[in-house]
Amino acid sequence: MTAKQRSTKSWVWLLLLIVLGGGGWWWYNQRPKESPLDFKATAVARGDITQAVTANGQLSALTNVTVGSQVSGIITDIRVDFNSRVTNGQIVAQIDPETYEQTITQTEAELANAKAGLELAVLNMRRAKELRTGELISAAEYDKTEVELHQADAVVRTREASVRKAKVDRDRTTIYAPIDGVVISRAVDKGQTVAASFNAPVLFNIANDLRHMRIELMVSEADVGGVLEGQRVSFTVDAFFGRQFSGEVTQVRFAPITNQNVVNYTTVVQVNNDDLRLRPGMTANASIITAQRRGVLKVPNAALRFRPPETAQIKGATNGPTGASNRLALAREPSGGGPAGGDGSGSGSGGGGGGERPNREEMRKRMESMTPEQREEFRARMRARFGEGGGPGRSGGSPPADGPATRTVYLLEKDTSSGTEQVVLKPVTVKTGIADASFTEVLDGLTEGDQVVSGVNMPGLPTGPGGMTGRPGGSPFGGPFGGGGPRR
Repeated sequence: MTAKQRSTKSWVWLLLLIVLGGGGWWWYNQRPKESPLDFKATAVARGDITQAVTANGQLSALTNVTVGSQVSGIITDIRVDFNSRVTNGQIVAQIDPETYEQTITQTEAELANAKAGLELAVLNMRRAKELRTGELISAAEYDKTEVELHQADAVVRTREASVRKAKVDRDRTTIYAPIDGVVISRAVDKGQTVAASFNAPVLFNIANDLRHMRIELMVSEADVGGVLEGQRVSFTVDAFFGRQFSGEVTQVRFAPITNQNVVNYTTVVQVNNDDLRLRPGMTANASIITAQRRGVLKVPNAALRFRPPETAQIKGATNGPTGASNRLALAREPSGGGPAGGDGSGSGSGGGGGGERPNREEMRKRMESMTPEQREEFRARMRARFGEGGGPGRSGGSPPADGPATRTVYLLEKDTSSGTEQVVLKPVTVKTGIADASFTEVLDGLTEGDQVVSGVNMPGLPTGPGGMTGRPGGSPFGGPFGGGGPRR
């Protein structure tokens, strides 16, 4: 290759590099700029909250009697059918009594024979007394005659009992209804033979009064602590879509029912069924109302789960003495180069970012980079975290088990301290009460109209329940997978 060719090739490569560099610079300047975060906020309002425990169970009659047969034989007559109303003592079926009639005849004949034997024994005893008076028989023979009289008398009583038993068996061939109610099942037909040698065969199933029914709900061990007698219950059945039925808890049984290591407790609910629309065996999907509040402040449950992403601007610390927001504010202190955002609470990405605990050297550098006002605020947060909170790793604001819970929410505010209007989040510690599937009661910390953040809206990305988006790089709730705020 000549020198001229090599020079031409070098110029071609140089021009190619220039074109590629210019294209890269143009693409870098034309890329879409990062847009500010669009938070999903909801105004705190008043409303009603109903806290409930859900469970499933089956409807059944209060009194359910199985009618059987104590004797064997052929069914000769059936006088009731499914859904027949019966009264106590009404004849519902008849078994062929012929065999038992013959048994009565036989036992009566045996009784007559026994009575004749008793008469003979009485006569023998009378003669034995006369002969013994004249000392014509021995004492042993007299005693034997007396014993034979007693034996004959016992045989008569035995035969009388056999006759009575045979009559009882004959009477049992007629089947009576034991209670007032409705026949909900019939297990035999006319002409069928029933055998009662070991177990009483089931003929009918009679429910006492279907206007009053009950549900045996299986309540999990995690929920049974809030279930008490007298609480109202609302439930639905698949047969009547959209219709709500009501009942009342009448019993919470102590006996556990364990199935595949899952522990449940039976809760009995009494139900009025005046229109007889409910039927035994229906599956009830019930909600036991454990608490209810009217006209209270409430926030969406998503607001209690929300944790701000790394790029969010946090304004100050929470109003509570301790809590997750204190750890968040500490973790987001700038590691050098001055405080971010003008108030020592910017979104700095120093060594403590992401919720990691800073070491001594990082703490010293941060303290040196702060203004006196910021340093004093930082010391106050540290005293609240380690002094009042009981040390790291604890939620110092947690209430006792039977008191209100302490949670942290974020309010949406606008900050103009830097000369431009910025959207910032203000952490607020609140005390919460009861909750339902969507909202939680707020006892303290918020006022009506406050804008609480429940998620981040990202353009072009689907928004899931609670404001969750498909934001690349993490979840708006933070947590171990999202790279957002620190874990609770």
